[in-house]
This record gives sequence, C-alpha cells and structure tokens, in this order.
Amino acid sequence: MKDRTSTTALTRGPIKAPRLPGRLIVEFLGGLGPVTQRLDLVAAGTLVTATGTVMAPAQTGSDEKPRASFTLTGMTGEAAQCIVGDELFLDTWDLLTEGTVVQVSGEIRRPLADSPAYLDVRTIRRAYFMAGSA
Repeated sequence: MKDRTSTTALTRGPIKAPRLPGRLIVEFLGGLGPVTQRLDLVAAGTLVTATGTVMAPAQTGSDEKPRASFTLTGMTGEAAQCIVGDELFLDTWDLLTEGTVVQVSGEIRRPLADSPAYLDVRTIRRAYFMAGSA
C-alpha cells in the first residue's frame, strides 16, 4: 500500500501525452442496448462509462473553483482526457492519485467538430478490478 500522507493528490503542470489518445474503450446505452466502442467513434453528448488507471493528474482552475484533469489509461495503452468540475472535485480529490484504478461516467465533449473528444466526468469511484488485470 502506498504511503500517501506526505504527498498531495494533484500536481500542477503539463499532462503527459498518452500513447493512444482518444481511443479508450467506453460503454454506453445505444438504441438496441449496451454498446462498447472507442471514445473517438462515439458522438459528443453521449453519456458513457469507462474504467482505467489515473495518469498525470493536475489541478486546473482557481482555488475558488478548483477543477482537475487527468488521463484515464486502459490496459493496452488506449487513453482519454478527463475533466473533473468544481462540484465534484472536493468529493473525489483522494481518487485523483497517479496509479489509482477508477471507473468514471460522464458526457463526451468535443469543443470543435475536428477536436479530440474528452470526458466531462460526472461520477468517479474506485474500481477494484479492471478487465485483463487478473
């Protein structure tokens, strides 16, 4: 078990580039039931769920409205950028530690039509098992 008493959960600074950005496998409810698809192939505005490892967490925003960003990385190197808003930040900051396996759900956002998609996180919880890890 890691000793987390002397370190902070978040650091300020640049985020490392994932090996396969935007290709994290996500799950969502489609017209005919559950669908599993790569993030970059799913329409903006879709509510999805994904499991992965928190990498390169960083605090963004101000002290009054703290936000966090991190890269969620899957078992084979696929990844997605995730943004945690100020309403969720204080409740989940302890999960935003490098190497923590989490399950997130949120809405896919794409600021511009040709820009990479990211996840606007609505819920985040610790995941004790990730497919392929046992």
